Amino acid sequence: MEWLAPQRGGVFVDCTLGLGGHAEALLERGATRVVGIDRDPAALALARARLARFADRLLTVESPFGELGSALDRVAIGKVDGILADLGVSSMQLQLGERGFSFQRDGPLDMRMGRDGITAEDIVNEYSEARLERIFREHGEERDARRVARALASARERSRIRTTGELRQVILSAK
Repeated sequence: MEWLAPQRGGVFVDCTLGLGGHAEALLERGATRVVGIDRDPAALALARARLARFADRLLTVESPFGELGSALDRVAIGKVDGILADLGVSSMQLQLGERGFSFQRDGPLDMRMGRDGITAEDIVNEYSEARLERIFREHGEERDARRVARALASARERSRIRTTGELRQVILSAK
């Protein structure tokens, strides 16, 4: 907040609105307007409820932060005084089993930040064994990537893997 200096007023963008904590801090400290961007419609709804007292100074936009320019165009914001991005998965997404991010709580194998794009269920069931191995090795830093990919390929021949719990069982069986 010290570097953004919202006490001088101005328009700020919270590129990863989440539940609105950073936007709230900006607004409480004097930002004239905050544009909150998030690709997760559930997070946007919760943030709007949390920040209802600032409704006249808050604009929310459903968009990935990588499309910041077009998101700002949609709400006719041409110039901003500061941009904040808290990158990563929010704890809310990890804690809700129905979002499909956690092996702690069984849920549909989704893992999307928003409503668009391919699901983890599609990837697990449709990508080649070699492609899965590469994903696990390069993005998951999984030492047993080959065994996990092989176990998934074998398991999906019997039935489609649909939940985080089913995926967890397959992965554990490969170790």
